[in-house]
Amino acid sequence: MSFVPLHIYSGFSYLQSGLVAPKIPFLSKKMGYEACGICDNGTLSGYAPFTHAAIEAGIAGIYGMDARVAEGNFSLFVKTEAGYRNLCALTYLASSGKLTLSDIYAHKGGLACVFPLEDSFLYPRFKSLNQDDALHLASLLKPFEEVYLGLPYRPDEKEFTLFARNFASGHAYSLVAFPHIAYEKKNDAIVLSIVSAISHHETLAAKSLIGDEFFPAPEDMVAFYTPEERDLSGKIAEESEFTYLQKRGSLLHFICPEGLDSPTYLRQLTLAGLAKRKPNAPVDYQERVDYELSIIDKMGYADYFLIVQDYVNWAKTHSVSVGPGRGSGAGSLVSWCLNIVVPDPIENGLLFERFLNPERQSMPDIDVDFSDINRDQVVRYLQEKYGEERVGHVLTTQTIGAKESLRDIARVYGYEERQVELILDTIVDDKISLRDDYRKNPQFRALINSDKYYLEIVSLASKIEGLPRQAGLHAAGIVLNNEPLVDVLPVADNPGVGEVACLEKDYLEEQGFLKMDILGLRNLSIIDNCLALIVKDGGPRLGYSDIPYTDEASIALVKENKTMGLFQLESPGMKRAIRELEPTTFNDVAALLALFRPGPMENIPAYSRRKKGTEKISYLAPELEPILHSTYGVIVYQEQIMQIVRAMAGFSYGQADLFRRAISHKQADKLAALKDQFIAGCLKNGKERAVAEKVYALIYKFADYGFNKSHAVSYAVLTCQMAYLKKHFPKEFYCAILDSYSPSDRKFKDTISEIKAIHLNLTVPDVNHSAFGFTVDGNALRFPLSGIKGLQSALVHSLLDERAEKGAFVDLFDFAGRMKRYGLSLVTLIRFIDAGAFDSLYPSRASLRASAAAAMRYAEMLFGDTGQEALLAIGLDKPAMVDSPDDPRINLDAEYEALGMMISGSPLSFYKDILAAKNITPLSDLPNSLGTVVTAGVVKEIRAITTRKGTQMAFLSLYDDVSEVSFVLFSEAYARCYSILKTDAVVLVSCHKDQRKEDSYLVDNAEALGA
Repeated sequence: MSFVPLHIYSGFSYLQSGLVAPKIPFLSKKMGYEACGICDNGTLSGYAPFTHAAIEAGIAGIYGMDARVAEGNFSLFVKTEAGYRNLCALTYLASSGKLTLSDIYAHKGGLACVFPLEDSFLYPRFKSLNQDDALHLASLLKPFEEVYLGLPYRPDEKEFTLFARNFASGHAYSLVAFPHIAYEKKNDAIVLSIVSAISHHETLAAKSLIGDEFFPAPEDMVAFYTPEERDLSGKIAEESEFTYLQKRGSLLHFICPEGLDSPTYLRQLTLAGLAKRKPNAPVDYQERVDYELSIIDKMGYADYFLIVQDYVNWAKTHSVSVGPGRGSGAGSLVSWCLNIVVPDPIENGLLFERFLNPERQSMPDIDVDFSDINRDQVVRYLQEKYGEERVGHVLTTQTIGAKESLRDIARVYGYEERQVELILDTIVDDKISLRDDYRKNPQFRALINSDKYYLEIVSLASKIEGLPRQAGLHAAGIVLNNEPLVDVLPVADNPGVGEVACLEKDYLEEQGFLKMDILGLRNLSIIDNCLALIVKDGGPRLGYSDIPYTDEASIALVKENKTMGLFQLESPGMKRAIRELEPTTFNDVAALLALFRPGPMENIPAYSRRKKGTEKISYLAPELEPILHSTYGVIVYQEQIMQIVRAMAGFSYGQADLFRRAISHKQADKLAALKDQFIAGCLKNGKERAVAEKVYALIYKFADYGFNKSHAVSYAVLTCQMAYLKKHFPKEFYCAILDSYSPSDRKFKDTISEIKAIHLNLTVPDVNHSAFGFTVDGNALRFPLSGIKGLQSALVHSLLDERAEKGAFVDLFDFAGRMKRYGLSLVTLIRFIDAGAFDSLYPSRASLRASAAAAMRYAEMLFGDTGQEALLAIGLDKPAMVDSPDDPRINLDAEYEALGMMISGSPLSFYKDILAAKNITPLSDLPNSLGTVVTAGVVKEIRAITTRKGTQMAFLSLYDDVSEVSFVLFSEAYARCYSILKTDAVVLVSCHKDQRKEDSYLVDNAEALGA
């Protein structure tokens, strides 16, 4: 084998390359090379995507890593499996910043070493080298069994190239062709400058650059390198005996009680759980448990189930809330018996084979939700039980997306922010590339074509789009292994977190590593908070398992669309689906969750009509009626497809799952055989061919629409449990929900709007009655002190501690005097006043504001600069309150600034007679609106800009007592309306949704309220 490009950096050398790993083999194939290498800086994370691309391209992959230490850079290439494992050890040390030359020597086995000359001490001083330098190099390289000097591709540096060749021949070193490759073409060199500027927070002026680290053509290599130098790169490639794709993971062994093996102990726990959850269980339960256990044992997964049940039940007994189940794992009756999942699989028609198919060897996958606040406790439990060296987090790669690339380019080159925002506003889908957006999005294309300025920005952004930016932690993934992870896997040492497997989750599974998703779910923390508030307010002490999920009154709440805070039911689109479907049962809620997705959503009208009896339900064959009856003849679930295939064609559930999988993926090479197999099975079962053909066509149509019923039912449990709490304990529920949102979150304001709509009282914060979070105060919800903008958490906690220790605050002066030592300032004192926090102590906010400065002077006399009570201030008289008349409008505006909303009133209340005569859509309801609507609000900001075409357009911000919404006025609308759009003006606005940008609305017209 002649020349092989070996020293290639992929994007996993974060912000040091312009090449994504999967592209490298295809570029090599395009150039005519038989093999290529990946040799990233200190990481092996690119190996998996590189390998899959190499297989697809039909090219051999060579695996290396740059190990950088104080003495220089050593490019190490894998020859054997032992060499790979040595690289795993080195990447772990490199991640912690502890890698030394001694470590490299200690892990040199199975590796070939190339010492790149451009990264060495030789390169900058090659003209003045002495004998000591040659001896130093010899001592550096002597420990390696196979070592080469890497000659860089520097066609413009002929003097250095000549030196390198003379030096190598004079000191008996082998010189290998070793161009460093970091981008595709010569003129892509600017990419390295851009990503470097991003990495180092620098700016650039140059927008084009020519360099030598491009992907070389064979003729370039022939022209520059000698045949021997080229052949040595091929020799390194040919001598590698390493195969990357192989099983290296091993399932953790669960520690069973003495005398019991895993299958026996699992059966023991399962039968005990069945007796507890289903006393005197019917025969079908006993038979299914036996069947599932036999499959689990046969596939070797008894340890897996024991591990999961152990940490799930540990969580449940250690105040860590656990979800009802998720994914296909809820289809296992064994999981139900082990208390891992809530819904009964037999009662709900859930299938074990959808989870674990005996006819398709794959790792089981039981994903579990935990309270997001306490999820880390479960991870720590696993680390403590099995050892931190066997339990690791999972890497996720954060890539530069389309919008992010535009923002990066704007920062690096100093483009005008508002012009970049114009481009961003035309991007509807951030998941597709800028090139695809240009092809598919007419607004984006028109803007880019309108001016070379925009084209330049997008062209530069497209050069870095899709490159990995940095490594992150997968939100849920945990990898467990029977051997220490670092022995068999590239692992990073993340201080404070532990070991992180440096492969993304799908690649872990293909190497046999057990990956579990231990997810943090905010909704479980909300339930925890709600249950605690119920007890605090004198209600019953409920456990998670005590919350019903089939309560009719709770599901009626869903039908009424009072869904703020309910799991997966809050979005405007879901609210529209609820209005159409009108769920009345738990099964309806599960179907709603399954249908509300692109594609399946088309079936919601049919489901609704059939449910209401306005459309006839018909079945192609009698066998379909018991399967589809609960969903009114509509195929909603994947499990229904499996049941149909079994009932019609006599497939086993395992075969039915393989059939469903293949047909849902529309695998053209398999479809004809699948159809023949299905038809033959139907005929064998006595079905007519015409009926069999129609049923196959029905399955084909719905196969890629079907949703995992186990997942839908599990999540419907959680949704309906939250609905139960909301229906029966509304005050506590709303407190818990509001505490879970940021006040700037739209859902926070939508929830406030819903609270006002049901006439549940909400009161302003109070220095004597509010807590850190929302609380129930009689028949009202009390706004928290932490909700006042601009207050440090430490000040709020100090206030609560002071009040608990020394009692309620008497008046403004008492408050200032006692809180001065904790950092209270005049600004924060006025913020308390504006929020209404002293309303219960003095009726006039204007008087309180007028007296605030005197209160702070009084506090300073009491405590001075030291914060210690001054002796001379003992007996000091409080100043008198300054009398000042209140202006309700000023108070409301100040309250809005302090809280982000108005609780004690509304600016629109001054115009209620006018508004009553008009069909007004509140600002908070705009996300649910259709077509052109009229809304009302106070102008917070109006910002006009001049477009590049010389016309003026504007951005408008309106607020009312609950919400703040952004609007856009294009040139014609702005010309009509600009005269009335003044700050603090109350206006009526006719508008419609901006289809290109969420939460933005286009103004058609505006008028002053009262005109």
